[in-house]
Amino acid sequence: MFRPCKDWKDNTLAVLQVDMAIKKLEAYILERARQGDHEAFSAIFEEYGRPVAGYLYRLLGDREAAGDLSQETFLKAYRGLMKLPAADIGPDFNLSAWLFTIAHHNAMDYLRRNKRRGTLVTAFNWLDSGRFRQGNGGLMVEEAAAETADGLFPEAGSESVADQVALGDAVGRALSQLSKEHAACLILHYHQGFSYAEAADILELPLTTFKMRLYRARQAFQQLYQSEEARSKAELGFLPG
Repeated sequence: MFRPCKDWKDNTLAVLQVDMAIKKLEAYILERARQGDHEAFSAIFEEYGRPVAGYLYRLLGDREAAGDLSQETFLKAYRGLMKLPAADIGPDFNLSAWLFTIAHHNAMDYLRRNKRRGTLVTAFNWLDSGRFRQGNGGLMVEEAAAETADGLFPEAGSESVADQVALGDAVGRALSQLSKEHAACLILHYHQGFSYAEAADILELPLTTFKMRLYRARQAFQQLYQSEEARSKAELGFLPG
């Protein structure tokens, strides 16, 4: 029978204590920001500004629009915080999910106003998480994949540099063709690391609906990738001989 050693118990307790301390600190900063403390809100922006801007850029493919919408997101968040009852802000308040919900609404409003799907993002560095991997049947999206130094290319030395370029280009093209609803599911869960429940809350979807949409997004991505992979390699002169 497994019996955890004292060191393991002590380490676990220390981690829990640190986690509780962080939550209390965040709750304190949130309360200060709610009362109009500019320095407290600046701390929130420093922590979440880049992730929010990155999400918007990867979803829209437009750096300028992402920057504008990111500023709009935090302006709305600042105003919204001051309207939140103090009782709503505590250790269980999910600040990250709340900010991403605002950001997602801004992105959807932007797309409706401009009636566009967004432009191609050629540098999908977020795929280095290893969740997109090459398999026998083409590129696969995995629920859990080990981190590797090669990111998209887990088998070091198995592809040439040109092959890697073609793979990355195909990934970008395939993702850019997904609906924004499907792209949002992939980005929130696989890149931003939100759980199913958190991502569903951000997108304001029932959990079962989110899971089905994520599944369909993965399927759609894989189908698009198969055709884009051949196209990218052909453009680079890597046709099978």
